Order: sequence, then C-alpha cells, then structure tokens
Amino acid sequence: MSYSRARNQALFLTDKMAYELMLTDDQYNACYEINLDYLMLISTSGDLFGIYWERRNSELSYVLTSAQFSRFIASEYFYRPVTWANNRFYYSIYSRYERNRYFRPAPAVYETYRGGNRTYRNSAYNGRQFKINGQNQQPRTLGGGKSAGRPPLKKSEAIRQGRQQNTNQWKNGTSNGTFGTRQSGTTQRQTTIGGGNQRNTQPSTPQRSTTTNTNKSSGLGGHR
Repeated sequence: MSYSRARNQALFLTDKMAYELMLTDDQYNACYEINLDYLMLISTSGDLFGIYWERRNSELSYVLTSAQFSRFIASEYFYRPVTWANNRFYYSIYSRYERNRYFRPAPAVYETYRGGNRTYRNSAYNGRQFKINGQNQQPRTLGGGKSAGRPPLKKSEAIRQGRQQNTNQWKNGTSNGTFGTRQSGTTQRQTTIGGGNQRNTQPSTPQRSTTTNTNKSSGLGGHR
C-alpha cells in the first residue's frame, strides 16, 4: 500500500481507536505509527493476517492497558481493520463510522512519521512507559452498530488543529518531539518480521506480552 493511502487509513483508524479506547496523546502517537507500518506492508490479500498483522498486535500490546487491549481484540473493526472480498480490500472501520469525520486533532507524528519502526530488530515500543490517565483506565462504553454521536471534525480541521497543537507545544516548551519513556534496565524483545514469503493463512489469537511494563493495569464494509 502506498504511503499516501496508508497514511489516510491509519489516521482514520487510529482516531476511532483513540475515541473508543480513550487513548492518551502518547498512546495516540504510538498507535498511529504501528497502524501506519502495518498498512504500508500490505500489498496482497496474503499480507493481511500473517506476520505483519501479528507484529502489529504484539506492538499494540506494549502501548495499551489491559482493558484497552481486551477491547481492541473484541472489536473486529480494530482487530482486523482490513479484509479481502470480491478481489478488493475493505476497511472494516467504515461499517461503523462516517467517512471524513474525526474526533480528535491529528497526532503529532502525523506530519513527521513515514514508517520505519517495523524494520527494527527490536520493538520500538517494548519497555516504554506511556502516559495514561490512571491505572484502571477504561475504554469508552458504546452500543452496537453505528457509533453514537457524529465526530465533530472534518479531516482538514483535524490536521489543522493537530498542527496548531504541535506549534503551541513547541512554543511552550512542553514537547520534546517524542513520546514514551524508556525504563532503565529493560530488555527489548526481538520482533523480526522475517522475509516477504513468510505467510500465515489463518489469523491466530495474540497473547498479551508478559514483559514488565508499568502502564499495564491489571463489520465488514467500507470501500477502498
């Protein structure tokens, strides 16, 4: 998938994850990077649920709290965001949310991150502490079907507000250009994704990482 297309899809998907899972800004940035990396690796239907998908789930387990990760797995439109039917890709999130509508300003890394963490031998997120709103941070309670309430922002507004927030943070000295802090003495798990021919034909249920990290607390549809 091209960077431009993956970037658009990653922003829309991560915005809805931020809304439902109640992500902090640190988590929002990390999830955007992880989603972008996964989407940029997709070229054929064989890429959807193989090692790239498994690595995405593993990386997200380092970023999300236990409650958030459980909700992520239970939400098919987050867990399997891209599917294949009738010889085309479908983005499941559009079965739940209106196109071109966003809840939050674009994440800070939207302007700067162009992929690349997926190429590291070690995880870029394992061992980092992500700021959360409390040890028992819970996802938002929503009903089934279409989400309640219309996202307030158009895409252009979300991007503009994201840029403005970044500018204000730099002026105020509250942004250091990164997110998450590395714990001293933390051993990173190797997360090589292997060669391009390594595929899994059936998705497997991911296991939550057992690596110590203090931030762990406790629909088909759409069109290309």
